[in-house]
Amino acid sequence: MARTRKGMHSNTPRTARSREPGNGRARGAGADASANATSGASSSSTPPDTPATPELPVSASAHRRRLLLKRALVGILAIALLLIVGGFIYVYWSIQKTLPTISGTVQLPGLSAPVTVTRDVYGVPHITAASIEDLYMAQGYVHAQDRLFQMFLFRAAGEGRLAEYFGPSLLQQDIFVRTVGFRRSAGAELAQLDPAVRAGLEAYARGVNAFIHSHADAMPLEFALTGIKMEDWQPVDSVAFGKLQAWDLTDSWDSDLLMNELRSRPGGEVAAKLVPGYPAEGPFIVPGAGAGAGSSALLILQNYSRYVRPYLPGMGVDGLGSNNWVVDGHKSATGQPLLANDPHLAARNPSIWYQAHLTTTDGRYDMAGFGFAGAPGLVTGHNQYIAWGVTNTGADVQDLFIEKLDPVAHPGQYLAGDRWLPLQVITETFRVKGSDPVTRTVRITGHGPIISDALLVTDTLKLSLQDQPLALEWTASRPGKLLEAVYDLQTASDWQQFRAALSKWSVPGQNFVYADRQGNIGYQMTGDIPIRKKGDGSVPVPGWTGEYDWTGFVPFDQMPHAYNPPEHFIATANNKPFGPGYSYDIPGAWAYPWRINRIIEMIRAKEKLSVDDFKAMQSDTHSALAVKVASILAGLKPDGADEQVRQAITMFRGWDGDIRADSATAAIYEMTVNEAISQTLADELDPELFAQYLQVGGASALRCLELLIDSPSDPLWDRRDTPQKEDRDAILLASLQQALTELRQALGDDIGAWQWGQLHRYAPAHPFSAQPPVSALFSLPDVPVGGDGTTVAVSSYPLLQSFYVRNHQSYRMIVDLSDWSRSLGITGTGQSGQPYSRHWGDMLSKWQHGEYNPMLYAPDQIEANREGTLTLTP
Repeated sequence: MARTRKGMHSNTPRTARSREPGNGRARGAGADASANATSGASSSSTPPDTPATPELPVSASAHRRRLLLKRALVGILAIALLLIVGGFIYVYWSIQKTLPTISGTVQLPGLSAPVTVTRDVYGVPHITAASIEDLYMAQGYVHAQDRLFQMFLFRAAGEGRLAEYFGPSLLQQDIFVRTVGFRRSAGAELAQLDPAVRAGLEAYARGVNAFIHSHADAMPLEFALTGIKMEDWQPVDSVAFGKLQAWDLTDSWDSDLLMNELRSRPGGEVAAKLVPGYPAEGPFIVPGAGAGAGSSALLILQNYSRYVRPYLPGMGVDGLGSNNWVVDGHKSATGQPLLANDPHLAARNPSIWYQAHLTTTDGRYDMAGFGFAGAPGLVTGHNQYIAWGVTNTGADVQDLFIEKLDPVAHPGQYLAGDRWLPLQVITETFRVKGSDPVTRTVRITGHGPIISDALLVTDTLKLSLQDQPLALEWTASRPGKLLEAVYDLQTASDWQQFRAALSKWSVPGQNFVYADRQGNIGYQMTGDIPIRKKGDGSVPVPGWTGEYDWTGFVPFDQMPHAYNPPEHFIATANNKPFGPGYSYDIPGAWAYPWRINRIIEMIRAKEKLSVDDFKAMQSDTHSALAVKVASILAGLKPDGADEQVRQAITMFRGWDGDIRADSATAAIYEMTVNEAISQTLADELDPELFAQYLQVGGASALRCLELLIDSPSDPLWDRRDTPQKEDRDAILLASLQQALTELRQALGDDIGAWQWGQLHRYAPAHPFSAQPPVSALFSLPDVPVGGDGTTVAVSSYPLLQSFYVRNHQSYRMIVDLSDWSRSLGITGTGQSGQPYSRHWGDMLSKWQHGEYNPMLYAPDQIEANREGTLTLTP
């Protein structure tokens, strides 16, 4: 099935040209005003009846007018040139004045003692303060220096105020966000936090606001272009930011709707094939902690409603995941543990992560790693005692309940068992830029808000449940203790303190790997995991009966964990954390085991592993799926096919499945797989539902194809729109032929010159990078990258659409516990969120080529790489 793929050609990188102002002066010239009058006489050769053309005299006044006109034109051009140069100078000055002050002294009222902020040559701040409150206040100031617009945008999204700033097109998203109630639940959580944590949040907010108040005339460029005024930061904003991130990593409500459609529509009997479960044989993170059957047939379909998060780049991107692993001294070349982590999040600019080193002079706090602009502290990295990294668990913590309402007999109520209970009703008013305010009502049951009130289904995609009131129950809607966990985690010094901190980690559920300076390693699954009376949460269920209600959460002490396992390593890649025999039935969207199998293979391949080995592992682009598919393609019988088809088949013979950016075979493989999925599965569902199905990020479709490879005559291979009966080889040959046709159109006729990276590009997106005429100010060049959604170096793309990378290794970190100063880290863009800062996108090239920056930690190391030191005084 041929289809048009958008965005296959790379964009030409934009080059910033510097213009230096110059001085010029228009000079006029004088001339004599005299002119000679000439009389014309006919020559003897001129016919007598042809008059001669006389030379006309030029008067002095006409000549002066010409000179004056020339002078005027030169003057106008000179003025225009000065205006242009002045404009560039003004724009340059306007941008430069928004860049952070990194040296000198700045007053920060509210500090108890001076704080030093030393920025290294990579733009990473090393903040040293007398207390944690001073540390967090300074961190808030530094975050605002580098990422204020990013902080504003995430806050506006979490508050449901995007339409207020950007117009009516975002109103439906705001309605949905306020219906779910990120800020509503954040306010309830803030009120219950430990006083020390609240004090830290208040100090952080004071630091952000100190920057806002002192830089009202020098705000980041985005504020100047939009005219938006930045409001003061509040402690609740940091809590709401955590809710927003938890939503991005745990939402499955729309998966429940899609699964219901796959099961209920004609052809729904193939749902089990289209969404295969996690392999019964594993691998599992903690094999002995196995779990009951629990449905793995969940789809991560982040944008079932096209209004949920379309504005923020990277929110709602499919295929989010992560890798982490740790080896102890028996497997490490240093004799001490090594730990690696690379979270897979959306391709965005600036990066979601902000790297920092935070220290207090009393020695209590000394942590280096990665956190978020918008919240105090750090989430991953190491302190002076221990190191840790995270991956998403994928456990299902959202359920949809079909509520029973009777607006005639029981208005304003919902049925719960045999009782009619009052709905909680909240009125929300939305300001809309350029339009009148809009008012909506949020209705809430005992399960949660009725989100179907906020869904707007397209005319072409009708849901079987679209007229039903659907309430969302979500663990993050309850007050949790996530920020208390982060607060305690940063000062933990051993395995017991580490687990004590993680016992408070409510959402989003994460797989933590651990290592300490004593040589111990460990693993802990976290998050509030609901215990259901009945069902697996994979489809909407009746809410009025009570039979599917949650009865509590899995006790933390019974969550899967491991400490110093006999294998001497622990690895996770969003795979299932537990195997058979586990006490609790925990459903989840566990990642298929392509990545985890490859990680384990590489760990076991060497007796001792070094930092360089870890670097190679994080950059690995070998795909087990590619090897399997290529072995079938290599055996196809191309009877009657053209020479290029035969050449492609030959290229697959002996190919190792390395999805390198410079590989022609990888390009042919990826295009063929896309064609095979289209030709095999598209006719099983109607076009709209098939499109929604593919938004899972390709994981389920790819896994379905992988399993079908082993069944050459499975009925799914046969196309319903053709009279003949197709099998596996017929479909794969047709897919290969169509793939080559599309590649010729995109890359030319020379198959040897094709490269996967010509199609597969990484283009980190700023919110304004697609907004002419300012897009050039905010766009980084797109770059070729290898890998795909099945490789350890993840670079997923949406199937049957553009090959542009949707999610990637948002940072890479390797921690060496034998010497903290040998640890490495890098993000996909740069530290700064401000265009034309030296740290705007300065990590992109390194990241692309698998390189790293040192995670500077020792004072002499920091001083040797110092870019500037700013002292913040009370």
